Amino acid sequence: MRPVSILSADDDCRIRLMLRTALESEGYEISEAADGKETLDAIKRSSPDLLLLDLNMPNVDGMAVLEELKTLKGPKPRVIVLTAYGSIPAAVKATRLGAVDFIEKPVTPTALREAVRSVLKEPELDEPPKAPTPGGYERALDRARKMLRIADFASAEAMLLSAAEQKDRSAADYFNLLGVIYEAQQKWRLARKFYGKAMRADKHYKPAQLNMRRIYELYTFGRSKQEVALEDEPAGPESVEMSHTRN
Repeated sequence: MRPVSILSADDDCRIRLMLRTALESEGYEISEAADGKETLDAIKRSSPDLLLLDLNMPNVDGMAVLEELKTLKGPKPRVIVLTAYGSIPAAVKATRLGAVDFIEKPVTPTALREAVRSVLKEPELDEPPKAPTPGGYERALDRARKMLRIADFASAEAMLLSAAEQKDRSAADYFNLLGVIYEAQQKWRLARKFYGKAMRADKHYKPAQLNMRRIYELYTFGRSKQEVALEDEPAGPESVEMSHTRN
């Protein structure tokens, strides 16, 4: 059985060395690219299983690489994007373009290896649909909650992207709603990541605590009676329509 092949795409040679060192010790086969053009050429040439993609690269940036990948025929690598710390809007846009996870720099070897293992174990999922819609920050969050309650997850995600563009803010309510959207897409790791971000942004933020508890119960017991918490009203039978039993 051939080893899993990983393409490391970053214009910083020191970061590429760290990624190679951390992953070769786990038995992965590592190749490298220093910009977006080299990345696309390497993918067409060797079809790696996984791409670690820096979003900020010269010539062709990471977002353009993701756009181009969508047009390619044949097998495509799963993608983990590397973002600057706090660049959540960019990470969310990357997941809409097909990335399955993101890691904020600086990344530790342990966190990197765990992310790679988790992504490689997960089944392929359909990409979320696109539905960009403008709106102010508070209004966008309000509308996102309404869209979530009628299970219009594409519009809810678009509202949150609009909110991020209107107001650069690391707020618990914003992170919590992103967690709900990723949970609805069965992207459990991303859901946990954003519920955790919400709790770190405000350690007293109850909706994220309840949602994190539900995720824990799903993974521990296979089911949860805890409904999705959106903040603007108590969770109850009328809240987000989402399966609370993990397959």
